Amino acid sequence: MKKNIVEEKKNRKPWISLKGILLAFVLSFVIPFMCVFCFNNFLFDEDKLESGYSVCGVDLSGLTTDEAGEKLKALLTADKNFVLTLTHGKRKWQFRGEDFEVHSNIFPLVAQLENLRGGSVREKSKILKKIKAMGFDNSVAINYVLLDMDKKIDVISHEIESPAVDAMASYNKTKKKFDLSSEKMGKMVDRKKLYDDISLRLQNLDNTEIKISLVDVPAKITSSDVQKSLKKQSHFETNYSASNYARKNNIAKAVDSLCGTKVLPGETFSFNDTIGKRTTSAGYKEANIIKDGSFVKGVGGGVCQVSSTLYNALLLANINVTEAHKHSLPVSYVSAGLDAMVSWSSADLKFVNTTESPIYIVGSADGNKITFEIYGDTNPENLTIKTKSQIIKSISPQADKIIPDVDGKYADKIMFKGEYLRIKKPKDGYEAVSTLEYYKDGKLQRTKQLRHATYDAQRGVLVEGCDKLPDGMTLPKQNVQ
Repeated sequence: MKKNIVEEKKNRKPWISLKGILLAFVLSFVIPFMCVFCFNNFLFDEDKLESGYSVCGVDLSGLTTDEAGEKLKALLTADKNFVLTLTHGKRKWQFRGEDFEVHSNIFPLVAQLENLRGGSVREKSKILKKIKAMGFDNSVAINYVLLDMDKKIDVISHEIESPAVDAMASYNKTKKKFDLSSEKMGKMVDRKKLYDDISLRLQNLDNTEIKISLVDVPAKITSSDVQKSLKKQSHFETNYSASNYARKNNIAKAVDSLCGTKVLPGETFSFNDTIGKRTTSAGYKEANIIKDGSFVKGVGGGVCQVSSTLYNALLLANINVTEAHKHSLPVSYVSAGLDAMVSWSSADLKFVNTTESPIYIVGSADGNKITFEIYGDTNPENLTIKTKSQIIKSISPQADKIIPDVDGKYADKIMFKGEYLRIKKPKDGYEAVSTLEYYKDGKLQRTKQLRHATYDAQRGVLVEGCDKLPDGMTLPKQNVQ
């Protein structure tokens, strides 16, 4: 048989007749199946199959594998004008024997199968594992006989299948509510049934048409799943009513960019990526920012209050924030240890959605308050979460910084050396510890430390006159507050 196989491999043509295709199908699928079945169940009686064994309705009792192969090949002696026709609705696809080429891997495989009849159990086991690894179900066998049938079915499937559509929610900033869309069932080709039908037609040389069946594909996310993810988990707000126009402008822009943000399961949220770089071309204005331990003018001043407000809303929603930074100086809008400084080049506010549902960020800025609400399924235990800030040490500022009024900017208030005008009060620094507290039914369950942070003290600033005090003139004693 080995000799016949080698000769057949040498003499075969790239495109072969229907008879050759069907013969290859028997060699690639039926005989391997017979050998694997017999070996697995210890049915080898020397070279013969078990009594009563049949394939495709053909009795192979007591035959050797050579004899079984010859008997099965006898089924293929009739030369019919076989056409494989697939239909779906009014659409039709036809394939003939000349459309396919036999896979070359069939021949060495059958040669290997011959070795099952001799050799040790270990050798047989090795060969059996190779055959098993190839997975001889109908889809694999057909693709050995009808080369690239998978690709042809892929093309057909692309034309007639429809994907499932998940239910979705999106926040409508104009209407200030969530818009919902329901899920839709998808349709896909029942490939197992199709391959079984093709196998049956090949075995019987049956020219009847095969109707392609579709099976329903349910959506992964249903309306009930979406409703579950729209549960409000937290609410946090800060006041910015005393801010100037530029700072209010910056806050409004940042909040608007964040409002309606949807973070899918597994996604990472980045504050910087969401609102973008703070530039004048993007509509941001100059306002106070903290830089190098001092308050100075900078484009985008006020955005850190937005990030700090969002940070607290995330904490209260039981979301694990993966990146957050404190300011170098204390800020007035949140407690010590609960701020979140952001900078385009060096500091961000980030979290990863580790839940199985989307997380939604809803925010507003009305000129007085920044408000953030977090929606999702982030707190399955339904715990009440509180933040706590404790100042454990105050840090006194250094002596006032004195600046001479060389430009006479404050000449209407001070003129002479020894005259002082305070333009900035000193402020204490802090060492603070911030924590999260988790409550169930009013009872504290656990605590989690967020930070042990230090905030620098701020020196006071005095302006001193520059003129020399005239002779005979004395300055009244000053009590600069």
